[in-house]
Amino acid sequence: MSPRVARSSLGSEVTRVLRRMLIEGRFPPGERLVEEALAREMGASRTPLREALHRLEQEGLLARRPRGGYELKPLDPAEVEEAVETRGLLESYAASLAARRATDEELDGLERNIAAFSDAHRRRDTAALAALNAEFHALLAQAAGSKLLIRLLEVLEGLVERISRESATGMEAGCWSLEEHRAILAALRARDPEAAARAAAGHVRRGGRHILERLGAKGGEP
Repeated sequence: MSPRVARSSLGSEVTRVLRRMLIEGRFPPGERLVEEALAREMGASRTPLREALHRLEQEGLLARRPRGGYELKPLDPAEVEEAVETRGLLESYAASLAARRATDEELDGLERNIAAFSDAHRRRDTAALAALNAEFHALLAQAAGSKLLIRLLEVLEGLVERISRESATGMEAGCWSLEEHRAILAALRARDPEAAARAAAGHVRRGGRHILERLGAKGGEP
């Protein structure tokens, strides 16, 4: 079923829904987004939709087409590298804070996520792997207990999740992602901030190297 928003929703809700559609691969890079069709599918008026398109361009998910309109922006190696390094710093700090602040319930939530990720990997369910990988990182940020950190990570949300989905959904990548998620959780349960920070930073950077290798091999979008 297509995602819909209520007619009374603000531009932020339209932005949220459209961002999710883009991240989940509803539109291939280079395909023009048709405003009329999007507005009809989401049940939104053209004004908040145009605000959403503009905001997602600012976030780096969309690019303007030469003859007007928008398209999904191809992943750029330089931009990916910068986003990965920035995210590595932020998630390293998030893991360090989580080792000090996370509740047992939050750690149990990460444990359940890892179990579901393992099951999805066994079933070779790449869509579930992508969603569970994104959820793991969101749970880690929440466990840090810092509203400021969450807001900073949200700035990178769209681009970072696109990168994460590309770097964690293959079977080989899913295997090392699973191992590294477990290492992060082990450091959190041990209440070891330094080990948690190292594990999180190394995990993010390994994913970045993986996607950059794929971009280099194919000369563009994976």
